[in-house]
Amino acid sequence: MSEYAASVKSSGVSSILKTSSIQRRLSNLKTPNKVRFQLHLSKKLRPILDNYVKELLDNDISELLREATKCISLLNTDLRLFVEAVLSIKWIHRSAHITSEYRSFLLNLLSAHNYHAKYAIDRLVSNFLPVDDDEWQDGVPSDEDCRKCISIHSIFNILLKVIPMCQQLVLNNLRQSFPYYKKSSHTHEYYLHNLLWMLDYQPHLRSEILNLIISKLVVLDVHAPKEDIDKAEKEGLSEETVFKMDVDEVVDSKPRLLHPIAHTLDVCMDKLFNYIIMECHSSETSEIEWSKTKRMYQDIISIFDKVILPTYNLHHVQFIMFLLCSFKTALADAFLNYLWKKVCTPSTASVIRQTAVAYIASFIARASIVPLSMLKGTLQQMAEWIHSYISAQDSLQCVNTDVRVHNVFYSVCQALFYVIAFRQSDLVQTRRNIGFLNTLSLGKIVTCRLNPLRVCNPAVVQNFAAVTRTYQIAYCYSVIEHNARSVMPTVYQTEKGSSQTTDNILDSFFPFDPYILNRSGEKITPFYLNYKNFIVESSNTSSHDLEEDDFLYEHDAKNNDYDKFSYGTSPGFRIKENG
Repeated sequence: MSEYAASVKSSGVSSILKTSSIQRRLSNLKTPNKVRFQLHLSKKLRPILDNYVKELLDNDISELLREATKCISLLNTDLRLFVEAVLSIKWIHRSAHITSEYRSFLLNLLSAHNYHAKYAIDRLVSNFLPVDDDEWQDGVPSDEDCRKCISIHSIFNILLKVIPMCQQLVLNNLRQSFPYYKKSSHTHEYYLHNLLWMLDYQPHLRSEILNLIISKLVVLDVHAPKEDIDKAEKEGLSEETVFKMDVDEVVDSKPRLLHPIAHTLDVCMDKLFNYIIMECHSSETSEIEWSKTKRMYQDIISIFDKVILPTYNLHHVQFIMFLLCSFKTALADAFLNYLWKKVCTPSTASVIRQTAVAYIASFIARASIVPLSMLKGTLQQMAEWIHSYISAQDSLQCVNTDVRVHNVFYSVCQALFYVIAFRQSDLVQTRRNIGFLNTLSLGKIVTCRLNPLRVCNPAVVQNFAAVTRTYQIAYCYSVIEHNARSVMPTVYQTEKGSSQTTDNILDSFFPFDPYILNRSGEKITPFYLNYKNFIVESSNTSSHDLEEDDFLYEHDAKNNDYDKFSYGTSPGFRIKENG
């Protein structure tokens, strides 16, 4: 390269650099400085906008929504506060024209900017809550509330069709916005009504929404034990409370429970029962629609498996399955097969197996839909399983009779004894039925080395012994007397290392014991069996002298030490007290 060329190139490069530097300086001088304002009261901007919107008239709101709709493309995240203020407009009580304008603005906004979807759905779901606590008469919504609900669900219906991706946002918001269990009964009633309404146009969400509803009803049920309900009812018998109840009955023709959470549960259960009945029956002929009923059963049994079955000592929510199975015998059979499969699966947790067999015993004892053939078939299954278990233990040289080791076996034995004692009026009507009981080899069960009479609930044992002695099916009293002489508490070490004492009595839980909620109980009563007294002819005792539900009237004072069945075990059986 020549020196000239080199000098030209060097000067060219330097001139270019100088020119670009000058141009940048000039461009910086020509560009005005940007000024940014920081609003110190930004936190107060939303309430300011909300208050401004509240003072607007219908015409002003209509014009605002129309102008905002024309500028949809500009309503990005920079104008979030403005958008939220517009979405916060209380439109539900305004004219149909405002409702239409709001719906148009909302749908256009979310179609263009899905960023605002969460807040928009929050505002829509907030309308599922009432503005007052005035309960609906007999659970029927007022005309004004129906109009509001129609407006809300018309928006939800279009929204979920136009933007299907909003479904998960809706479900999440429904879970988060569900009323706290101590909220008023009308708040729960209003919210539950809207959830069930949503299933009319979004049936594919039924499993998730029913799961949400039943899970929340379980929370209510746990916080309203039967003992507390009875206590509240007894304390409410004073003159002042009776007067208040008379005033309330003018509003609601059905008696309301004095326990607030129990009354909320009653209202919600009644509404859910009505939905299940309407969904499974034809609106024209009132006949069962089998295809719909099967789909409903599949949804409910899945929720039962995940939510209801693992929850200990529920009182009322499990009657959802009771009501559903009462529609057809095939559903009851499917329910019993599902539970028995749980019992016979060794990999299932023992506590779930025990609970499942308790459901079997309580269901076939209390459900009038269960025919005698199904009752006898279930007893036969239980007896065969028990004998198989006994045979396996007899092959061993040494048997450990600890309740914790054989808790499933003892639970099945107690279920067998309970059903025979409870349904004795059906099982001993004919010689053929008595012969069936003899085929169960009950004598071998009560005299086996595992000694189930020692572990089962004393009231169940006494009732079972009375029936089997009367019809000479098995003789239990010699075993009972031997067990009474050898009662000794057991001390064992827990997993945490502490000592714990137990009386070796099996924990008793019969989930379908009497349903004491007034309003929703009307749907259960037609299919529910109450205990019938077991009466033995005796020269010293007449049936007229027996108290209702007495079972052990013929035993002397030493047998009266057994406690009466509580709600947690079965109030159907009672031991008559002396005096």
